[in-house]
Amino acid sequence: MSKQTSQPVIKFADVSLQFSHKEIFDHLNLTINSGEKLVIFGKSGIGKSSLLKLILGFVRPDSGDVYILDKKVCSNHINWVRTKVAYVDQDVMIGEGQVEDLINEYFSFQANQQLTVSRKKVLSLMTEFELPSTLLQQNIQELSGGERQRLALVIALLLKRPIILLDEVTASLDPTSKKIVIANLLKQKDLTAIIVTHDQEWKKLPQVKLFDFKDQKWIR
Repeated sequence: MSKQTSQPVIKFADVSLQFSHKEIFDHLNLTINSGEKLVIFGKSGIGKSSLLKLILGFVRPDSGDVYILDKKVCSNHINWVRTKVAYVDQDVMIGEGQVEDLINEYFSFQANQQLTVSRKKVLSLMTEFELPSTLLQQNIQELSGGERQRLALVIALLLKRPIILLDEVTASLDPTSKKIVIANLLKQKDLTAIIVTHDQEWKKLPQVKLFDFKDQKWIR
């Protein structure tokens, strides 16, 4: 992949972190530029998801700092930081009730009220993810795991945040749905994404950057 010269969006500056005396990061320095898609590999339980929690401010490093768009992730900036980041995980805890009501609720929140999202736009994006329009009238609990996963991604993209964090989002998808999701995410050229995954499909993609979590180094 050619070297990018775009603006740094996420930066880990000399970050160290331990849990129960287990070292998760040791002076990690990592910069992710605008529009880059970073795929993080590593065995379960070694702390990959902790990297996402540091970005969201749910965990504070023992030393060093995390920056989002040049602002330090700290109590002074945390509300602002969370308006710049969308997060989707494998468990897809997106709420309860009818799908259309849930989507409307997301956009009634104060942080999202400045966004204009038409029903046409919602349906268009759902079509891209091969979700039928009838799904809007269904209850969240009636959806399959794969449908909930794709719906969560639709909502995240509708939020139009510059950063998206994805934790094992293709784990419950069939091969066809997986390809649809990956292709859609890759075409979002201005979207900066961190993808934590065990899915080998991501390794085959020349468009993404690969980071070895165990050795804390770039693979490419």
